[in-house]
Amino acid sequence: MSLDASLPHVSPPESMRIDLTKNTGHNTDLWYIIQALLKGVSYESPREIMSVWDSMDTLRKAINLKVHQWASNDAELRIFDSMAKKASSCVEFFYYHHPFEVKLAFSFYAWFFFYIDDIAPRPSLESYQRTLLAGGPPVPGPLAHLHTVLDDLYRHWEPLLANLMVGSLMDMISATVLEERADIIQMKLRPSALAWPSYLRGKNGVAAGFGWAIFPSAMHPNTTEFIQALPDVEQHMCLLNDILSFHKEDLAGETTNYVVNRARVEGKEPKLVLAEMVKEVIIVHQRIAATLDGFPEVLATWISFERGFIAWHLMLERYKLAADFGFIW
Repeated sequence: MSLDASLPHVSPPESMRIDLTKNTGHNTDLWYIIQALLKGVSYESPREIMSVWDSMDTLRKAINLKVHQWASNDAELRIFDSMAKKASSCVEFFYYHHPFEVKLAFSFYAWFFFYIDDIAPRPSLESYQRTLLAGGPPVPGPLAHLHTVLDDLYRHWEPLLANLMVGSLMDMISATVLEERADIIQMKLRPSALAWPSYLRGKNGVAAGFGWAIFPSAMHPNTTEFIQALPDVEQHMCLLNDILSFHKEDLAGETTNYVVNRARVEGKEPKLVLAEMVKEVIIVHQRIAATLDGFPEVLATWISFERGFIAWHLMLERYKLAADFGFIW
């Protein structure tokens, strides 16, 4: 497969070429794609994050003070702690300029994102919203406490924004159940259903929740300064995550992610779709900057989030971007 010539062209050093030959089933195309992404959004390593390791540990311990109370055995304690590590790391990287109390409130939201995505019992997820609305007995486990975590968002974000953050997580719950249903997994994707991959991706990624969290009320009280950019912020986050996650998911043999679904619907190779997604990211990146032009504090907050978001993906071992391709955040 040859990449579209309109992508920014960067030649990898010889050492990178040698390293990449060790990756069975992966050639230099993926390196070019990610490098084009980083260049296209003018990525610079957010050096302010270099000092977050101590605060990340403090945040993880604060998360565990609450979530450990929900564990029923030692095995759950270990699992809950691992999710606290994930939550504290992404929050510190994404929102490293936020006050600690704001980070902590959103850390529980992020913790539930990982809990729902990884281990929450699917029958409990399917019945959660109906049980909550009916005022019935709470579902067992951590989900019994989710409503208190969501309620706490309203102390730090404008009610309308908090409503949308809550709705985003509710969408994720439904999408998580939906995409794991046997009939959905087995159904043939129709070429005419071009919107389906983006629809499912938009529901299960909680991009709205993480996007609204960029602008807590105390730091950005004027919602009109950034609200028009938020649809693009959501799309930008989904595209970035899917490009930077593709290597890990491809190695794991995943066949139901956004890139693969879109490739099937459009009748293209996944890496060609990735190259197209890079161009889309760059366009959206530029559009966000134009929308926020004239509001320097808002724009600076957005740039710090974007760089932290990318750095987190480059830093984590799970994405294998440093080990397999030499990308350093």
